[in-house]
Amino acid sequence: MMDKITTREKLILRLQEISEKGILDAEYADRSENMHRLFMYPAMMVPATQSAIVQAFSDILPPNTYAIDPFMGSGTSLLSCIEFGFNVFGQDINPFAVLLSKAKTTVYDVSKLRTSLENIRNRILLDNSTTIDITFSSIDKWFTKDAQISFSKIRRAINAEECIDYRNFFWVLMSEAIRVGSNDRTSTFKLHRRSFEELQHRNIDVIQKFLSIAVSGISDYEMFYNKLKKEHNSSELNFRGKAEISWGNSQLKINSKRKFDLLLSSPPYGDNHTTVTYGQTSYLPLQWIPFNDIECPYEYLRTTQEIDRQSLGGKIDNKSLEEKRVALFKKTKHLKDFYLNIPDEEKSKYQKTIAFIADFEECLKNIVEVMQDDAYYIWTIGNRFVGGREIPNAEVLQDLMEYYGINLFFKAERQIFNKKQACKNNHSRTMEKEQILIFHRKE
Repeated sequence: MMDKITTREKLILRLQEISEKGILDAEYADRSENMHRLFMYPAMMVPATQSAIVQAFSDILPPNTYAIDPFMGSGTSLLSCIEFGFNVFGQDINPFAVLLSKAKTTVYDVSKLRTSLENIRNRILLDNSTTIDITFSSIDKWFTKDAQISFSKIRRAINAEECIDYRNFFWVLMSEAIRVGSNDRTSTFKLHRRSFEELQHRNIDVIQKFLSIAVSGISDYEMFYNKLKKEHNSSELNFRGKAEISWGNSQLKINSKRKFDLLLSSPPYGDNHTTVTYGQTSYLPLQWIPFNDIECPYEYLRTTQEIDRQSLGGKIDNKSLEEKRVALFKKTKHLKDFYLNIPDEEKSKYQKTIAFIADFEECLKNIVEVMQDDAYYIWTIGNRFVGGREIPNAEVLQDLMEYYGINLFFKAERQIFNKKQACKNNHSRTMEKEQILIFHRKE
């Protein structure tokens, strides 16, 4: 049996190899099968990058390893861990992220998925009602009357499915149809109505769009899990670890009593003049999904801003922020030096940055409490730009981890190649690189 030094060296050599070969960049990764196309979630982690890292750890961690992502978003990290047989726990403050991650990590019978889709299709075709099932503020701004009628038919057809797991899968596919079939521009992650002229020439059959998306979604699911079966030489998914998904605010608590061996995550930091608006992206789909199938307090769905307001850096109280800033500077020299070098007349531009890091540090306290003493922490993070200045996110994260006695174990850099939407969503310079920072408490 290898001693700990040999295991450590083996892991570092493997991580260096995948970094030097450009595997972390994922520029030429195979995207022919992609479960992540079920819904175009903002700022998704790169599946090939995360899988390469998890594969390196699968050689040294036992099969019963429990991994956590406290900011799971679209569930990319969870799928990467599942790919190598780890048990996973994920939580997120965005109820749509919870729905999406549940759909991706559930084991489905593909033949039953296709039967369910056929039943949904038949119910839609037999539905002659022009009733619009939902209403919310500005519904007419975001959906034409025809779209409202059609999405109501889709909603009724999916809601007739008895099994919540299967409903979840089709709610996600309906949400992608909503994303492309609403009046919202798809070129950004923020809610912006298309121009009147564009809408005049736009004619989308949202029912056909949904059915097309559903067929592709089931195929993507089938290809992903067939790939796992082949790689694990198993006719069943008995190699697959347990998956637990929870709605939760990591700033308040981690909704698990377990102790975790591995963290694989990315702080939802964004790279524009604000953080990424995950909530705005999710707002329209969430209006159409019955509340009984959504896991979160109802107030999170009331406005386009509420999810983002409740997220990291979303609420700024000047008095408490000053207290938090002083406390932060005792834990991170890099943030202190950065802030003190900003001219006084420009410091107000960085309130949201300070608020975000302060909120993240509160999450970190909760995260460390649920980790094993010898756990590994794998963070993907980039140095975003605000006011033309580069925020030293990676260095700040390293400071905070070291404050909790967890040292940097390995560091690698990856190029960001595919940022079409993110670039359109920015008003200033954007990130071109990300850092993969791996921490471990033991020397």
